[in-house]
Amino acid sequence: MKKNAFSIIPIRLGAMPIIDQFIDKLGLEKLFEEIVPLDSRDKIPVYKTLSIILRNIILERHPLYKIGEWALRRNLILPYQSDCMTDDRIGRSLDRLFRSDRASLITEVVLKAIEVFKISVDRIHNDSTSVTLKGEYGNYTDTKAAKPKYGKNKDFRPDLRQLVFSLTVSGDEAVPIHFKVWDGNTTDDTTHLRNWISLRNLIGKADFTYVADSKLCVRESMLFIDTEGGKFVTVVPETRIEIGRFRNWIQSHTPQWKRASHEVNPRGKNLPPRIFWTFDSPFCSSEGFRIIWVKSSLKQIDDEQRRTGRITLCEEKLSEIAQKKYRNKEKLKKEVESLLIHYHTNSYFDWKISVVIEEQYKQSRRGRPDKDSKYRKIIKKQYQLVWCQNSQQILFDSRYDGIFPLISNINDVSAGSILKMYKFQPRLEKRFEQLKTVYKIAPVFLKNPNRIEALLTLYFFALVITSLIERTVRVSMKSKNIDSIPIYPEERLCKAPTADKILHLFDDIRLQYIKDGKKIIQKVEDEFSDIQKQVLKLLKINPKSFFSN
Repeated sequence: MKKNAFSIIPIRLGAMPIIDQFIDKLGLEKLFEEIVPLDSRDKIPVYKTLSIILRNIILERHPLYKIGEWALRRNLILPYQSDCMTDDRIGRSLDRLFRSDRASLITEVVLKAIEVFKISVDRIHNDSTSVTLKGEYGNYTDTKAAKPKYGKNKDFRPDLRQLVFSLTVSGDEAVPIHFKVWDGNTTDDTTHLRNWISLRNLIGKADFTYVADSKLCVRESMLFIDTEGGKFVTVVPETRIEIGRFRNWIQSHTPQWKRASHEVNPRGKNLPPRIFWTFDSPFCSSEGFRIIWVKSSLKQIDDEQRRTGRITLCEEKLSEIAQKKYRNKEKLKKEVESLLIHYHTNSYFDWKISVVIEEQYKQSRRGRPDKDSKYRKIIKKQYQLVWCQNSQQILFDSRYDGIFPLISNINDVSAGSILKMYKFQPRLEKRFEQLKTVYKIAPVFLKNPNRIEALLTLYFFALVITSLIERTVRVSMKSKNIDSIPIYPEERLCKAPTADKILHLFDDIRLQYIKDGKKIIQKVEDEFSDIQKQVLKLLKINPKSFFSN
């Protein structure tokens, strides 16, 4: 009796075809092939290896030594190649990527994205974050790569070395257009000028608006951008003299606030709304630039509650100290001063140390006292705290609650428009959250700085691709007047789909091959659900082409 030779070979495609189409639109794999050095001994071409690592970062984030198994399951390599896709081969591929002309590679990809997807670069946002490293690292003086060092760690791990990952995105749906890895102890105030010059060279013009945090508010940086024909918007740091000047001004003047926006409270619909007001400063900065004072209703509540909380806690501690008597005056003084510093309430209390004199009488000689006993007076000097609230200072500071200043050299638009530009900055911070939570960029366990920097380059490309997926869906929804789509669990509606949720929607899509012996006799494709068809339409992907690769 003849044995049945039929077999079914299932292949899990997932969202891979979507990723592939965006990689093809950017010409990324071809650029890898052209720019990254090849080696004729490679059983898997280096451009293929880098493309596999990139796809893994976007879809599943396996450790390097597991990527070979994953690539085989996803049909990205042939069975005989699976033993070749080791962590050592991946490391050597990263070495080659680092040694290649990465600046040209990044520029080509970004310019292609701007051209193909019609991304506006009239407004650009910049910020940086820490990429935390674990383990022992040397000084690495013999490499051009960014060096792991101790610095101000934004992951709250000052005990670990880090690199600084600077990212620049467009004001058009926060698509990444530039990135740079800096030494771990680099501060933003030293990078903005070099970053701005790189962006000018990339875009080919200088009149874009550059938005960044308060580290941009440095005299040399602002004057350079202004002189070169650029525009900027940033926050005035608390250390600037303009802050104190305005704090004094509002004690005797009432700003003419103009409502700039009225929004639903992000913490809950039933809570008080978030309202912003703006006021053009009656005086400019020391450099002559425009200052806009912004007042936030939620920040005003937060500032008041935080100050009240600090004062209340400090009062409780001061009351405990005031009930005690100290023999050592300096000890009492240091205890009070450290307490006020800890709660940041030094200006909210007036206090002094009073001297407490206690008189005691003691018999001059030993024995039982009688009518002829003589006594000597003993004076004990002790110290006690006396304090009260400084209500005038509390009132002085309360008038500044909810207020923060923006500085800009843009004079031909309203203060509300300047605020709107700056309020886009949290969209950039979401990209960092995406890096650290979805793509799990930190901690990095690689020890070679060259390989780390090359890997971070691939993470940048992953951010570019996923942000373009998000942007394509959201722009399509807007053009078709679609308010939301049901991609959350239980088919709940989502107004702003993220790439992670969009790609997760296709996780279980499979392609089955029916074979008769070694011959494929039929290809069976999974059917799409209605929501999957809708998302593919928003992505401008033909469902029939999904299985064509």
